[in-house]
Amino acid sequence: MRVFKYAAIRLAVFFVVWGACMLLNLGWIFSTIAAAVIALAAGYLFFNELRTGAGQDVAGAWQGRGRKEQFRSEQADADAEDSYTEGRYFEPGSGPDREEKP
Repeated sequence: MRVFKYAAIRLAVFFVVWGACMLLNLGWIFSTIAAAVIALAAGYLFFNELRTGAGQDVAGAWQGRGRKEQFRSEQADADAEDSYTEGRYFEPGSGPDREEKP
């Protein structure tokens, strides 16, 4: 939710500045560049708490909250595979013929 609030505030600042520049007949290219820079600066300086919260929300969504809690069937499958393969296969470096390297 913080992402949408932050985006709405930045867009509002952008369009207010853009509209003011257009009313002053500064041209649409200059108005767009000035509005983008001022909206970026305003978001960074005045809405720092909201910006960092939005960043944390995006990071949490990007990492995938569902990854922390595997589905029960996935965990059961992983446990079954681990119990089946445990002790069945040779692991390199763990046998009696293992040579010590200096």
